[in-house]
Amino acid sequence: MIVLINHQGLKTIRGIQIQTPSPPIGLAYLGGALKAAGLAYTAIDACGEALDQILPYREGKVMMQGLTDAQVVARIPAGARVIGFTCLFSHCWPLVRTLAQAVRARFPDAVFVAGGEHPSAMPEQVLRGGLFDVVVRGEGEETVLELIARLNAGKPWRDVAGIAYTDADGKPVRTPARRRTADIDALPWPDWEGWPLEKYIEQHQVSGIHLGRSMPILGSRGCPYECTFCSNPDMWTRRYIMRDPVGLADEMEAMKKRYGVSGFTFMDSTFIVNREKTLRFAKELIRRGLGVSYQLPAGTRCEAFDPELARALDESGLRNFAFAPESGSVEILKAVKKQIDLDRLLEAARTVLKTRMTVGCFIVIGFPEDTRASMRATLGLIRRLALMGVHDVTVSKFTPYPGSEYFTRLVASGKIGDDMNELDNVIDFYSAEGISYSDTLSSRELYFWMVWMFANFYLLSFLARPWRPVANLWDYFTRGVENARYMRFLTEMLFMRRKWDARPR
Repeated sequence: MIVLINHQGLKTIRGIQIQTPSPPIGLAYLGGALKAAGLAYTAIDACGEALDQILPYREGKVMMQGLTDAQVVARIPAGARVIGFTCLFSHCWPLVRTLAQAVRARFPDAVFVAGGEHPSAMPEQVLRGGLFDVVVRGEGEETVLELIARLNAGKPWRDVAGIAYTDADGKPVRTPARRRTADIDALPWPDWEGWPLEKYIEQHQVSGIHLGRSMPILGSRGCPYECTFCSNPDMWTRRYIMRDPVGLADEMEAMKKRYGVSGFTFMDSTFIVNREKTLRFAKELIRRGLGVSYQLPAGTRCEAFDPELARALDESGLRNFAFAPESGSVEILKAVKKQIDLDRLLEAARTVLKTRMTVGCFIVIGFPEDTRASMRATLGLIRRLALMGVHDVTVSKFTPYPGSEYFTRLVASGKIGDDMNELDNVIDFYSAEGISYSDTLSSRELYFWMVWMFANFYLLSFLARPWRPVANLWDYFTRGVENARYMRFLTEMLFMRRKWDARPR
C-alpha cells in the first residue's frame, strides 16, 4: 500500500505577506505515474481536506491551515508500506518533519520517502535522525516507480539513481543523479481524483489572483538561468523543457470539461522562454476557442516579448503575470547572475501595457551586496514602472533558500548554519523581524526600504491612473474577479484574515 501525503498550509495573520496554499500538483503528477503503472495509492491532503480549520502555529505569528497530525494519522490505511511526503518550500519543512514524526510513531516499519525542492536541496539534513529512509532528488516520477518496483520485488534499492539514503554507519549517501525526463509530453497528466481539488477551487486557494474557478497546471519544467538566489538547479538542473503546445491545450480542454473550471494557474518556474513554442501555444488556444483565462504567478522572462506574442497571449486568455527584474541596480544584477537588460524589460512592459493583460514586477532587496546606492537605483526603477502603468509590484527581502548558490556561500562562510535554524526566516521576508544578510543594511533599514518602495509604487500608480483601483473594485464586487495582485491582498486583509483571527484557538 502506497500513501502520498501533502502537509498542512501556513497562513500569516500579520504584515503584508500572503500565504496561499495550492493543490499539490507534484503529488498529483506522481499519482498519475503510479496509476499508469498499475499501482494503487491513497492520497491524503493535510491542507486541502480541512481548509477551514485554522490552528495556532509559531506563537500566533502564523496559523496552520488544515488537519491536525492526529487526524492525518487516522486517515492512513493500516497496511501502508510506503509513505511519501512532499516539501516544496523550505519554510514548510518543520511542518513536514513534525507530521512525519507522528506518522512514524504509528507506522514504525513503513518506508518513509521525502521529495520536493527542499529535500532535493538538503537531503543530508532531511535524513538526519533517521526519520526518513529515502530522499528522492529532483524529478520524481521515474525514480519513485523504480524504487517501488524494487521494494515490491524485495530487491536491493540503494543503487537507484536520483536518491539519497543513510548507510549502515549512519552516513548519508547520494546515488548518481538521474537524467531529466526529456519527453515530458509522454508523462501521464496529474491524477486529481484522490485529491480535494474542488475544495481548493471553492475557497480560491490557488496561487496568484482569483480569476474564477481555477486549477493549477504545468506547462514546462526547469529554468535555463543560474540566478544565485534560486534553488532551481538542485531540483530541475538548468535544462528547460516546454510541453508540446497541442498536448498542453488538450489537458486544459479536458480539465475544463471534467472540473468545470474557467481558469488555470501555471505553476512553472518560468513559462515564457521559448518564443516560438509560446506563440504556438497561444494560437492553439485561440483556434480552439476554449474561453479560458490563465495566469503566471511565479514570474517570467521578458526577452521573448514582442507585439505579436503579446497580442496572441492576450487573445488566448493570459490575464495576469509578472516580470522578475529583482533589482534596479546593474551591479546587483551582475552579482546575482540575473541575465536581464533593464531597457529590454521596460520595452517589454510597454508592449504588454498596450494589451488587456495586467503585469507586475518582482523585486528582491537585501542581497549581501546591496547598499543604499543600490536601493536608490531599485527605487528609481520602481517609480518608472509605476508611472509607465505597470499594475503591481512585489518587494520582498532576500533570504537564502537551501539549494541556492547564496545559501552554499553563506554556510561556507559561517554566517548561517545548515541545521535549519535559520529557515524560520524564510517566511519572514516581509516583516521587520526578518534577518538581513546585507553587509551594510540592517533588517530595520531593509524593512523601511521595502515599505517605502511599496508606498512609492502604489501612490504614483494610483495618482497617475485613479480610475484603475475603482474599476478593479467594481469587477471584484460585481464579478468576484481580482484583476491585480493588490486586489488579492485587499480581499485577504478585509475578509480572510478576519475570519482566521475569529477562529477558536
